[in-house]
Amino acid sequence: MVMETYKDRVKTILQKAGPIRLAAVAACGVLLLALSWGNPFSREQAESGKRSGETEEAAGETAGERGASRTEYKAAMERELKDILERVEGVGQAEVMVTLRGSEEKVTLKDNASGGGRMEEETVLIEDENRNSSPYVVMEKEPEIEGVVVVCDGGEDAVIRREVIEAVCALFQIESHKIKVMKSKEAKE
Repeated sequence: MVMETYKDRVKTILQKAGPIRLAAVAACGVLLLALSWGNPFSREQAESGKRSGETEEAAGETAGERGASRTEYKAAMERELKDILERVEGVGQAEVMVTLRGSEEKVTLKDNASGGGRMEEETVLIEDENRNSSPYVVMEKEPEIEGVVVVCDGGEDAVIRREVIEAVCALFQIESHKIKVMKSKEAKE
């Protein structure tokens, strides 16, 4: 009963408004949606405006700086792994060495366009306030960890070795045969 009166009211309002006014209201709604959505890159630029120094550094990065960031990444992984392993009972003092495969990779947004029966792919560029353009980076992949060596006080104990190998496998998603755990020569007998 209530539903029928509601339908009747809506029907009456639509008839009074007419098709031209309804089309105008619908067009205004679509326009408001489009304006509120805005440019997807403007949000990224607004966020990067907070970190404008980072964006400029990334755009002007040289091969030497990339090597430094790779070294810093490697050192950070070694330090974090060493810290966590030394907290495990039976491991004792530990030294860690990590080897990396490849380097940091930046994945950029590509725009596919077809013209004349063939597909063309173009990198999407964004401009900063100084009209400098740089590729729109969608994702940054860290270098892959290829192998790990752990030298620790508890390295002779099979249970400790297994625990360390399982921990490294869980952290870095590498196979167990790429992990070597050994006893430190400074370890007390």
